[in-house]
Amino acid sequence: MIDEVLATRIPAGWRPPDSLVERVRMLERFLVVRSIADADADLARAQAEQARVYALAARTALAEDEREGTLEQEWALRSWKAEIAAVTRTSRQAVSGIMGRSAILTEDFPLVHAALAAGEVSMAHARIVCEAGTIVVHEDPAEQAARRELFVQLALEKARSTSPGRLKDFAIKQAERLTASSLEERYEQSMQSRAVLVSSEADGMGSLGARHSLPVLTAIDGRLSEIAKAIIAARGSDSDDPRTFHQVRADVFAELLLTGRLTTCPEAAGITAKVSITLPVLAMLHAQHGDGDGDGASDGDADGRALDTSPALLDGVTPIPMSVAKALAANAPAFERILTHPITGTVVEVDRYRPTEAMRAWLRARDVHCRFPGCRLPAERCDLDHTIPASEGGPTSLVNLADLCRWNHTVKGNTGWEVCQLPGGVMEWTSPTGIPLKDVPEPRGVTFGPSPPGEPGLEIGGTAYRVQPPGLGLGLRTGEEPSVMPGLDPPPF
Repeated sequence: MIDEVLATRIPAGWRPPDSLVERVRMLERFLVVRSIADADADLARAQAEQARVYALAARTALAEDEREGTLEQEWALRSWKAEIAAVTRTSRQAVSGIMGRSAILTEDFPLVHAALAAGEVSMAHARIVCEAGTIVVHEDPAEQAARRELFVQLALEKARSTSPGRLKDFAIKQAERLTASSLEERYEQSMQSRAVLVSSEADGMGSLGARHSLPVLTAIDGRLSEIAKAIIAARGSDSDDPRTFHQVRADVFAELLLTGRLTTCPEAAGITAKVSITLPVLAMLHAQHGDGDGDGASDGDADGRALDTSPALLDGVTPIPMSVAKALAANAPAFERILTHPITGTVVEVDRYRPTEAMRAWLRARDVHCRFPGCRLPAERCDLDHTIPASEGGPTSLVNLADLCRWNHTVKGNTGWEVCQLPGGVMEWTSPTGIPLKDVPEPRGVTFGPSPPGEPGLEIGGTAYRVQPPGLGLGLRTGEEPSVMPGLDPPPF
C-alpha cells in the first residue's frame, strides 16, 4: 500500500529490516480494517437515505389515493410500487416490504433512523431495534411514546458496541420489561401459527423448517446434539463412519421422525431433551401471590408496590412466558438455581439440586455465551479458557476463567489478540492492531435503582430501591462496572 511515487525512490536491492516490515504490515492491516469500518458506515448512511425516500414514496402515494378517494383500493400506491419495482428490477413484494419497514423506521423510530444516517449503527441493528420496539405498547399514547423513547435510548447505546445477534437478545428483554402488553397473550396467539414446512432446493436437496415454542425447539436441538456426540464418541478406532457432527445430527433427526426410535446407536437411546430456564425470584413471588403472571412492565399498583416483574429467560437470554417456565420447572428432575444481586443484577451464586461441575455452572450462568466481542454461541457449547494461560501461571479460578467458543479460543491462543479479566467478569480485549474492545456480562433478571424520596420501594440496608432499566438506576453507562454496595448480601431466597 506504499504510495507509487514514493515506491520509485526505494533503491534497487534494498532489504528493509524485519522489524520495519512487520510494522508496515501491521499498519497496512490497521488501515484495511479502518477502511472496512468506514465503508460499512457509508453503507449505513446510504441505507438511511434509501429508507427516507421509500417512506417518502409511500406517503406521497397514499396522499394521492386520499385526494382521489381511492384509499381503500390503493390504486396510486399500487402504481408507485409497480414503477419502483420495474425501475429497480425487483419484485413488487420486495418493494412493499421495504416501504413498510422504511415507514416504521423513519416515522415510528426517528432516533434509530438518525443513528443509521450518522453511520453509528448498521441496517441490521436498526431493524432489530424497530422490531423489538413495536413490542413496547401502552393504552396511553403519551406513556407509550415515553416508554419507546427510553427503549430506543437503551437499545441504541447497546447497538453502538455489539453485534446484531447480541443486540437482538438485549433488545427483546428490554422491550418485555417496558411493555404493558402480556407476553402470555402474545405467546398464545403466536402458537396458533406453529407449522412444519418443506422447501425444495437444487441437487435433489431440501430444507425442513418448524415453527413452534422456543423451549421445545431448543430442547429438540439440544437432544440432537447430545445424541450425535454419543454416536461419534462410540465410534471405535477402526470405524469407517466418515460422517461429520452435523451430518450425524441430520441422520438422527430423520431416523427418529421416520421410525420413532433410534436403532443405529444403542448408547444414545436414553438421551433426553434439556433446556436451561432462569426463573426470576421476584416474578415467581409476584405470581404466587395472585398479582399476575409476571409479564410486562408494571404501571404501579394501587397499593403502591414498587417491585416490578420480568419474564423467565430461556438459556438466560430469551424471554418466555412465566407459565411455560413454571411448567418446565415443575417437571424437571434436577435444576440449577441462579441467584442474582438485587441491585446490580449480576450473578452472585449458582448451585444445583444434584451438585456437579459447580465451577462450570457458575461460569455458564455469568457468561451465558462466548465472551469474545460480538459472539453469542451458548456457553454450554463453549470451552473454558484460562484468561492468563495455565502455562504462564494462570490459576484455575473463577476470576481467570471465561467461556470461549472453539473458534475464538484458538484465535486467542494463536494470534495477536490480548485479553485481561477485570472485576465482575468484564473482559477487556485488544485487537492485534491495538483496537480496545470490552465485553461486559449483562445483568440477569430485575435490576434496581434508588427510589425517589417519598416513594415506596424495597428496603435494603436502610435505603429504598425500585425497579429501573439496567444501566440507569445507578447512573451506570454501558461497559461501566457496577460497584457492590458495602454490607449488602443477596436476598435469602
